[in-house]
Amino acid sequence: MRRYRLTKAGFEVSRLAYGTWRLLADKPTAQEVNRRLHLCLELGITTIDTAEIYGKYGVEALLGEALALSPGLREQLEIVTKAGIYVPCEACPERRTAHYNATAEQLCASLDQSLKRLRTERIDLFLIHRPDWLTRTEDTAQGLNRLVQEGKIRAAGVSNYAPAGVDLLNACLDRPLAVNQIAFSLLHMEAMEDGTLTQCERLGMTPMAWSPLAGGRLFDPAEPAAGRLAAAAAACAVRYGGVTLDQFAYAWILAHPSHPMAIIGTNRLDRLRLAAQADALTLEREDWYAFWEAAQGRRIP
Repeated sequence: MRRYRLTKAGFEVSRLAYGTWRLLADKPTAQEVNRRLHLCLELGITTIDTAEIYGKYGVEALLGEALALSPGLREQLEIVTKAGIYVPCEACPERRTAHYNATAEQLCASLDQSLKRLRTERIDLFLIHRPDWLTRTEDTAQGLNRLVQEGKIRAAGVSNYAPAGVDLLNACLDRPLAVNQIAFSLLHMEAMEDGTLTQCERLGMTPMAWSPLAGGRLFDPAEPAAGRLAAAAAACAVRYGGVTLDQFAYAWILAHPSHPMAIIGTNRLDRLRLAAQADALTLEREDWYAFWEAAQGRRIP
């Protein structure tokens, strides 16, 4: 699999990342997760995306247990985790209301807990999960600067940030943000129109596309665009050697000139293998626009 060099971080990542948002859905054992991680390595997927809140704060711990089963496995991977969302749950019964908190104190405390759960000494990419409307940007920046200085993270980034928020935070950081993790798919194209991907290209900041299959809506009969996209995929499949709609969807994202990464969210090993093949797929320009038209249900302006 081809790799990207995160110019603002100084290290490489795989173009496709393995996402763990739904990792607990099929109640896997640590041994099963360990096998998934080894399959990712075989496929060239070295970047693992997770978050403190995933699985109501249970995913990181299972990942840590799985990593511990294979000495040396952690060193072959780039771990991305996120913090900043806090919800009432069984693990945190003292919380009354779901809220964001991107203060330096909270970010540092969350990162320390992530290190313990993941059983690692350092996180490769640490992201602010959502903008916190009640914290001054200087405060957030102080926390990220401290974590980099202490060697607990290799680089910092954000998730779901608008361009203005990225600019303001960058102005307060010792080292520029490396990534912005955003919703981007055939059914969620706002990032191409609101300046987010343009900013990434201008700053050399890598976009990470979460939910690249639009949460499964690409295959939902109730979704108006799904039928049009299926027809577009069928029309193109013969010329591309039987490529599937989900592979086309990943390739469509990867083709953008801002060089996005795409986060694969499946727990099925067969779908993971199929998704990895999208890295080798290069869409012709007219076909890229054909998928745009099918998703939008109209011609380009």
